[in-house]
Amino acid sequence: MRDEFTTHEVWSLECQCCGRVWQEEYAVRHTADERGHEAVIWTQAGEPVQPPWSGVDCPGCGASKVSAFPQGGRLRPAAARVDAGSGRPPVETLYSPVPRKPPVPLY
Repeated sequence: MRDEFTTHEVWSLECQCCGRVWQEEYAVRHTADERGHEAVIWTQAGEPVQPPWSGVDCPGCGASKVSAFPQGGRLRPAAARVDAGSGRPPVETLYSPVPRKPPVPLY
């Protein structure tokens, strides 16, 4: 006898390059064969797809550096996101009242 059931999941995705945030809906089919081997098949619009943590590209910039969060998962606040233009955190998060020491020459 085969056990099979389908769940519907909504995942939030965030591009680590441009900062775009969006959601995608998946139908997840859980099945087991007569020997008890389990398989999970992720689908969108009836077509098999990679799970949200693997193989998702940003629809905005096309980058493959995408973080996935299950429904109810917490996205980082906008201030903590990486600045898309420079690839660095925003200046506000780097500010320190202590002045930086000049670099020491290696040679």
